Amino acid sequence: MRAVTDSGPTEKNSEMSEAINSLFTILKIVSSADTVEYFTEKYNTCEIRYGDLKKQLAEDVIKIITPINSRIKDIDANNEYLSKVARLGAEKARISAAKTLKDVREILGVRKFY
Repeated sequence: MRAVTDSGPTEKNSEMSEAINSLFTILKIVSSADTVEYFTEKYNTCEIRYGDLKKQLAEDVIKIITPINSRIKDIDANNEYLSKVARLGAEKARISAAKTLKDVREILGVRKFY
C-alpha cells in the first residue's frame, strides 16, 4: 500500500507515470487479464482509485507467493533432504575443482608429485 502513485490521470488515455506503469507491469504478471483490463479501463477513463488497484495487486501477489512460501518452509523443515543436497553439491564441487586444478597444473607445467 506504500507504493508511490501520482494524483491520477487528468486526461483520458494519458500516458502513465513511471510509478504507475510499474504497478501495472506487476499487475500484468500476477493478475488475470480481466483484472488488468478493468484497471486499465479505469485509468484510461480517469476513474481509477489507486487504493483499489493496490489492494487487488496485493491480493494477487499473495496468491502467487503463498505456494512458493509454503514449499520453502517444507524444504527448510526437511533436514534429511537439505543434508542430501549439500552432500551432492559438495561432491560436484570436488569433481569440478579437481578438473580445474588438473587443467591449471597442465597449463603451468607442474607435474604431479608421487
